[in-house]
Amino acid sequence: MLRLSCLLHFLLTGLSGLFFTAGPQLAAGIHLHGLIGVLGFGYTAFLHLLVTPRRFGAGTRRLRGVLALLSLLLLTGALLNNSILLNGAGAGYLLATTILWRRFRAGASRREDLFLRAAVIISILSWIYFLYSWNFTTLGPLESRFSHILLALSFPLSLLLFSRYLDLLEISSAQVNLTLAVLVGGVLTMFSGLLLGSFWLEIVSAGLLLLLITLYLLRAGVRRDIFLLIAFSGLLLTGVSGIWYVLAYGHPHGAMILAAHAHLAHFAWATYGIFFLLLSRAGYGAKVKALFLGPLLLALAGLVLWMLQPAAWLLTLSLLLFLASGLCLPLTMFGPANQGEEN
Repeated sequence: MLRLSCLLHFLLTGLSGLFFTAGPQLAAGIHLHGLIGVLGFGYTAFLHLLVTPRRFGAGTRRLRGVLALLSLLLLTGALLNNSILLNGAGAGYLLATTILWRRFRAGASRREDLFLRAAVIISILSWIYFLYSWNFTTLGPLESRFSHILLALSFPLSLLLFSRYLDLLEISSAQVNLTLAVLVGGVLTMFSGLLLGSFWLEIVSAGLLLLLITLYLLRAGVRRDIFLLIAFSGLLLTGVSGIWYVLAYGHPHGAMILAAHAHLAHFAWATYGIFFLLLSRAGYGAKVKALFLGPLLLALAGLVLWMLQPAAWLLTLSLLLFLASGLCLPLTMFGPANQGEEN
């Protein structure tokens, strides 16, 4: 059921993108399209990759079913802009992720355990913030913005992607620990900067994260791993565009820069990473990966062109390419390699 929910959210992410410029806002700075993309598809895919029998034992099927229902409850609340449903989904996710923390079982890889445990903890904190920021506009002396939840709940997926990428790059344990510390510390510092309205905290934390990303981009280049080179390039562009937005805040083109930043984050990092991991786990080679990841990157290029020169055909073409790339989801999620996944 979690797989079906993930597939549904992917389709709705693409279709809601057609109405991106005029889509309804759930709160200041957060559109329905963005919430479906991050909290719907991205976070549900994270849970699909995380909650497996190897990690959670005999109760995996039940856990996945509950998480799928919560994702649908959140989607319904967002579509109806219903506060009761959104609060119910947020509270349910908070309880469910707490259960994930308590039932988490160590795997064969200690480094992966560190990243995934951190991802679950960040999830718990994020759902607490979800509930608070949806209902209150201040957090003591700080301003609480619901739109910050997109950053918060995209981070668990990033930690999962990093844990897998570092294994592929054969990074030493000492470097892995340092990477985790920089990632968690950098994002928490950035989040603090957002709450405090501190320009310099945001810039310094983003700069530190960009340095880390650049190092792994170079490592992927040295190893001539084209797929990881593209992944870290996408993340680097996401970070650069984010800094550009902070520097250009209040500028007439600020909204376009923010949109470019959001699309880079979703296409070139999150969705690219999800597809890459699913295809790798299902045992597909480089040619098949390129067959699905190529249209995804072309869809991103079309969206960037559309933002620079709005034309209906560009948006339609990007949607079709995005949906075409998503054909890898049923191929990898419902194939023979996943038959025992929920048992």
